[in-house]
Amino acid sequence: MRKSYFILICGIVVLSLLSTACSKDKPKYAELFTHVEKHRAVFMQPREEGLAALKITDAVGEYDTTLGTILQDDILTVNQMEFIQQVVVDVNTNKIIGYRIGTVFPRSESGFQNARELVRAFLDHYEPVEDEETDKVEKSVQTIDRMTLPLKPLVGSIEESWSYGKGENKMLITYKMTNSLESDDELPMNFYFSHEEK
Repeated sequence: MRKSYFILICGIVVLSLLSTACSKDKPKYAELFTHVEKHRAVFMQPREEGLAALKITDAVGEYDTTLGTILQDDILTVNQMEFIQQVVVDVNTNKIIGYRIGTVFPRSESGFQNARELVRAFLDHYEPVEDEETDKVEKSVQTIDRMTLPLKPLVGSIEESWSYGKGENKMLITYKMTNSLESDDELPMNFYFSHEEK
């Protein structure tokens, strides 16, 4: 009986060590990167084909023919943060050209810290083509604080872009953080991923 308990306990310890090792290897925002790649795979596809590949129906997200946007019903929850998702379509060619995710941080020191961490996670995962781009994005990340985003005026914002990949797979990534028009306690942040012409 004692031997069985000992084997069981050893098994639990081994499993917990394995799961810890796997979680260390897996990036904190891996699920976000996965969703970006799924949407990136349908860039430049006709709207209907791309949405079908993403398993998005018209009933899920209404297509705004003026803005060329489709807001998805699926809310991503990653690291206790919620992200909205939006598909961007070129209204002239009717092809999918982009993807947006958005979340909201609290106006607090931890909120600013988490915002900087999120941008750096994308910067590390999608390394810029040019070193100069890395430097300018990093400089902008360092300005995510109360000084650049004061409580007033409400127009305060931080925005920066960089390119990732080459040739047909080249993608432009832009992040933007702004003061909220709805709440003084919130700071919305959006990431835009779009097909970039060669």
